[in-house]
Amino acid sequence: MKLLISCLFFLFASLGHAAETRFDSVYFFQEEEVLKEKQVNFQDFARFNRSVQSAVWKALKKVSMPASAGYLVVAVRADGKIAAWLDMQPALHEYYDAAVTEAVSKLRPFALSDGIVVFGMKMAVNTAVFTSKAKPQPKDWADAQKAAADPDDIEAIVQAAWPE
Repeated sequence: MKLLISCLFFLFASLGHAAETRFDSVYFFQEEEVLKEKQVNFQDFARFNRSVQSAVWKALKKVSMPASAGYLVVAVRADGKIAAWLDMQPALHEYYDAAVTEAVSKLRPFALSDGIVVFGMKMAVNTAVFTSKAKPQPKDWADAQKAAADPDDIEAIVQAAWPE
């Protein structure tokens, strides 16, 4: 009986330490007109967004980590490739950062006619407080932004920062 009670205690204790991941508003790097020109179906985008949230939740569900808040940035290319970057404070451990970005990159993308669609989603881990930053700026983009001919061209920046 003591063994059973001990096992139940450890089971419930381990469940209490799982990372609680929350998502909030979406930041679009491109104007609505640009997304329409790329023939983005917003219902398909909404389903994809929900799949992203689910994949991240699954990647972090058994993880114990300190509170962190920021953005998950996702880029979808017309060829169906997906890349993701985190802009979190404090930064997630590189192992969990890689787990999140890999989980997102394996999803089925929404369709677009050409180019790249880039958006960020506010994300909080183990805290109910979301970032106050108005716009995501992943650290991996800094060099790409400096190298870009137009530092405001999000597609050029993302293409230069794309993990190959």
